[in-house]
Amino acid sequence: MLLVGPLSDMVGSTKRSRVRNPLIPAIDPPGLPWRISADLEQGFVHGGQALIATPMAMLTSFVRTLVHWFEQPEPLRATAWDDPWAFRELVFGADGVDLRVSSLLCVVAHPASFTAVLSPVDRERIVQQLGDQVGSLLGDTERDLKTITLRLQAENSGQPVRYDVAPLLQQWSEAPEGGARAWLVRGEVDQQNRVPAWGKQGFVSITVGQLTQLPRDLDQGTLTALIEQHYGHLQVVKREGKKRDVLSFVLGMKPGDLVTTVDGGTLRLGRLEDSPAQLQSIGGMSLLTRRVAWYPDSTPEVKRLPSGIRSRLRFKGEDVLDLTDLAGALSDLTEIDEDLVPVPSPEDLDESVVVEPEDAEAEAEPPTLEPAVLACDVEALAVQLHHSDSNWLAELLVSLNERKQVVLEGPPGTGKTYLVQRLLEACELPEAQSALVQFHPTYSYEDFVEGFRPVATSDGEGAALSVKSGPLKRLADEAREAPGKPFVLVIDEINRANIAKVFGELYFLLEYREVEIELLYSEWERFKLPDNLFIIGTMNTADRSIALLDAAMRRRFVFMSMDSGEPSLAGMLRRWCEANGKPVALAELRNRLNSTMRQRGLDAALAFGPSYFMREGIESPVALDRLWRRELRPMLIEHHYGKHTLVDEWYPFGRWLAELGLAEPNPVPVSDSDSDSVPAHVLETTDGDQG
Repeated sequence: MLLVGPLSDMVGSTKRSRVRNPLIPAIDPPGLPWRISADLEQGFVHGGQALIATPMAMLTSFVRTLVHWFEQPEPLRATAWDDPWAFRELVFGADGVDLRVSSLLCVVAHPASFTAVLSPVDRERIVQQLGDQVGSLLGDTERDLKTITLRLQAENSGQPVRYDVAPLLQQWSEAPEGGARAWLVRGEVDQQNRVPAWGKQGFVSITVGQLTQLPRDLDQGTLTALIEQHYGHLQVVKREGKKRDVLSFVLGMKPGDLVTTVDGGTLRLGRLEDSPAQLQSIGGMSLLTRRVAWYPDSTPEVKRLPSGIRSRLRFKGEDVLDLTDLAGALSDLTEIDEDLVPVPSPEDLDESVVVEPEDAEAEAEPPTLEPAVLACDVEALAVQLHHSDSNWLAELLVSLNERKQVVLEGPPGTGKTYLVQRLLEACELPEAQSALVQFHPTYSYEDFVEGFRPVATSDGEGAALSVKSGPLKRLADEAREAPGKPFVLVIDEINRANIAKVFGELYFLLEYREVEIELLYSEWERFKLPDNLFIIGTMNTADRSIALLDAAMRRRFVFMSMDSGEPSLAGMLRRWCEANGKPVALAELRNRLNSTMRQRGLDAALAFGPSYFMREGIESPVALDRLWRRELRPMLIEHHYGKHTLVDEWYPFGRWLAELGLAEPNPVPVSDSDSDSVPAHVLETTDGDQG
């Protein structure tokens, strides 16, 4: 109770689980009295993920503190109960204890003397940054912090002081060079994209549907009380999230700060104007707005940004995110101040212009969205991919839009991954709406869905474990926020991992997307796969070192073959040669190779795909000889293991080249020593080659 009860960033169900079952999972752990259970829904200390994700470490620190406590003389313990500073000295004297746990115990035992800031480094920084607002300091961090807190509390009519939210957070945390901060504000919410209206009218907004009016004095205390009043029905974690959004938007963002948002695949940047936040009713919704001078639309596309910036632009649930650590890099993307978009006068900012269409009453209710679909010009894409017609691509899109989950299977070199990439480009899918992962034998549920990952502690001196979302959960969360847009997760080499282990309970969700379940590491969170999330897998049918997909997985995916037996794909290499001025004999060479493989008893799944021969300069005798020696022949030796000495007799590659006019007659034969050896390492082309 002492360790989890005060935490405001842990939901009640998780607190109850840890209190009931702190050490060993039990079949039926004991229940809690209803008063204690209800109290666990509240909290007043922001612990941080680095702390709350390590319950055993917290418990170990607490036990060590208890041992140290009872090793002290009884008079000293009695004094500590009455004197907060004696209590601090005693608790912080324990060896091997996380100092954040020691700080938490001080707050619980003497809340009138200690603040809810648990990190020693953060407490020191607060005193350094805010200490000049009071008189002389004592040089004792905790005592000085109490003095600063009491002064701030007096200035705010006795309201509680929160150092972990705006505006105090921005006052003591490290500011960028020049003083201006950077903020990311979500623009695509409530099934609408507000960014075009923001740019046209010169403002930025967040939704506060429960608020009807703002207090006259906008400070941390009054805004906190307002959120508590109107959002008291939410879980404490979600309520704290809304509180951080509002406080950051109203009090944290300052004139001159850089404001950024994402409009589809485009980054928009602007500077905050010198005007306060306003509460407005726009289109039947309550919004908090701030005036912004936006830079022109010529800002780079998100996919062209440096990876360090691009990865931070994915929303993780917040409506307002502090990106001050990227302020310098983002500022480099802006134009000079004279190029800012002119800001309209305040009277121009009204419903009639902001809401589209202008009929505000028609927008009072959320619009009904059409289901998200993947669509493109299949005829043009078929030509680009050198298909004989668009039938196969049309069937692929139909399968994706109907079933949401498709696996492209085929031999190596058929261009499975390449086709997926071209398909997403043809569907004009922004980079933020897709993700690619590659499975491998050590890939796990924790990598794919969610699991514990090390994160740096707040004092920067170590690491702790925290629950982090994997690519599937991250993309699903983003898709849920934009239900009218398609999101695609590409799983390359889907059959290389232990599928049952990687997908876990998602087996169920793949078939029943309308149902919510609890995830393994987020038992307090209900999760489902949104309808606008599409999954495309690629599967190499030639690799015998990996297991076939089980029946349960096959029932949940549509499987589409990409071998040359598909009518639309037959003759692809010949068409590529004709389109690129290459000798069509390359297609005949591949046909001879694959035909001989079938005659020698090899499965059709082992055939060589066209992309082996779809390379620049491949038509030269030297390149073809290298292709044979380094790629094709080693694979054939493995396929004919036990009869590998006959490979050169069965596959007279050099003679074929001469017969087809791809090399001079009488090529140099491969030495017997080469033909008798089985390479320890076989080079394998990937499906990323064109084709």
